[in-house]
Amino acid sequence: MISLFRNNKGDSLSASYYQMVSNSQAAVGGEVSHSLSSNETTTTLGFQYSLDPLTTTKVRYDNHGMVSALIQHELRPKSLLTISSEFDTKAIEKSSKIGLSLLLKP
Repeated sequence: MISLFRNNKGDSLSASYYQMVSNSQAAVGGEVSHSLSSNETTTTLGFQYSLDPLTTTKVRYDNHGMVSALIQHELRPKSLLTISSEFDTKAIEKSSKIGLSLLLKP
């Protein structure tokens, strides 16, 4: 699947690609985004894998050296528990970000 977007009130252009890997629980994707005001381009690559029908892991990396990962588990229909992390590979001495999210829907 290929998508083209114009975002941020027309300031950025994005193109993305998403592909399920045949006969597996995995998918890969990528995005190229260009900001017209700062003339900066960001490229992001991502990977998704379903451990089981209720648990998914995702990893992404961009050309600025940012790596993000998460694991998401569906506790019950439409209710999710997510643990995520993000760190800068170009500044290892900085603290990484860690997040916890609980989404509950009736």
